[in-house]
Amino acid sequence: LPGKPKVTARQEGGAYHLDGVKRAVPWAQVATDVLVTASLDGRTAVFLVDPAADGVTVEAAPTTAPWASGNVTLAGAVGRPVGDTADGAATAAWIVDRARVALAALQVGVCAQGVRRTVEHVTTREQFGKPLSTKQGVMMRAADAYMDTEAIRVTALEAAWRMDQGEAATEHALVARWWASEGGKRVVHACQHLHGGMGSDIDHPIHRHFLWGRQIDVTLGSGIQQLAALGALFAQGSNKGQAKGVGA
Repeated sequence: LPGKPKVTARQEGGAYHLDGVKRAVPWAQVATDVLVTASLDGRTAVFLVDPAADGVTVEAAPTTAPWASGNVTLAGAVGRPVGDTADGAATAAWIVDRARVALAALQVGVCAQGVRRTVEHVTTREQFGKPLSTKQGVMMRAADAYMDTEAIRVTALEAAWRMDQGEAATEHALVARWWASEGGKRVVHACQHLHGGMGSDIDHPIHRHFLWGRQIDVTLGSGIQQLAALGALFAQGSNKGQAKGVGA
């Protein structure tokens, strides 16, 4: 959901037709509808597109993500407008805010289970007759991973609560998403590291947590992009404004 979409939309009669390409769309092959931002008369609008409809082609897009992704090509595909097309930027921002919080919540689960598996490993794996968990360096690394996980959790819950209360939450969504990126990245790296040689085995369960965590890290923009959007929001001088969407 970029701020300046390259997909274009035009209105013909009572229908909207879309042209362009959206790359690496998550779950594109199995989705019943795909959210598409498009440029309509120079402004952003949001549409729902049926991947199985005429004018839509979905091709597999290999990624390191733990979910299937596809490149979606639109050639005059019919799109159903979401919200008011005259204020599509606000609609897109509303969606992106909630997607940021959803990704942060997903990262909580990824990290929490990664830490759980790591704790089990270091308390049962012995070196020189003692569990790895008795080593100070191991304990500190695991403790840092736990604190990062809880930071993601509390910021995600704060943002979700504000949204549920109908309060402005763009800045809180950005903070939660930043923690999901930066904190989550540290956690999955620590979990893999503390598994030693087993952590490099792509068939080991901890590798799935690593892939999930790193993919969430860059989805809708990296941590530094979240900070840039947060800075732009603060520069507007009001927490009621909507920061520009980040991502590609």
